[in-house]
Amino acid sequence: MKGRGKGGRAGTRVWIATTAALVLIAWPVFEPLAQGRAKQEGVVVSIRDGTLERFEQGRWRPLKVGQAVSRADRVRTDRTAVATVTLEGVGRLVLGPSSDIELGKDSRDFRMRLQRGFAWFESKLRRGSNAYITTSLATAGVRDTGFSVCYDGTNYCACTCFGEVDVALPGGQATTVGKGQYIAFAGAAPLPAGTSPGAALLEKTGAGFDFCFECHVVGGKGGLKQGRK
Repeated sequence: MKGRGKGGRAGTRVWIATTAALVLIAWPVFEPLAQGRAKQEGVVVSIRDGTLERFEQGRWRPLKVGQAVSRADRVRTDRTAVATVTLEGVGRLVLGPSSDIELGKDSRDFRMRLQRGFAWFESKLRRGSNAYITTSLATAGVRDTGFSVCYDGTNYCACTCFGEVDVALPGGQATTVGKGQYIAFAGAAPLPAGTSPGAALLEKTGAGFDFCFECHVVGGKGGLKQGRK
């Protein structure tokens, strides 16, 4: 019995040492997988009529539907694509053609940087959180809101579908764009004195707001297509 006890203790020591060695060998494999899961804060829901790409390791790489995206990712569409990305605890982002945007890093203070293009954002923020879409001309800040921003490097517009959007210039001038309203200006111009009804933009195509017709009926005075919120 005494001999078997010693053998048992020796076997236990061998088992522990072997297990520890296997853990050390496997750790380099498991660690990146765990980190990858931790960084999955969003997913590509749809890509239509073109391509969606992510900038990583110095080059643009294509994204596929169902692929994960992470905070601080920079993504872009080609000149024909419309793409939808959902972001956990933040909301839903729809990008129009020729759009380039950098996603935010902090879900409680989510600041997206639109380099160019068209972006529609539906907020699903947690209580006490905020989200912003910033361009070099202005910043639009939201809470429980659905709105779009367009920017081509010179011209800027923000249009609110529901809720309210606060649009602010770098110098501090700001205004509120309410439901169904829009604001537009160019270059270093000051903010307009007031907002305008957004429905007027939806009476014809070719006016620079064709991205809106992804959801709205052409000539429908702001009406939505069937099945669209």
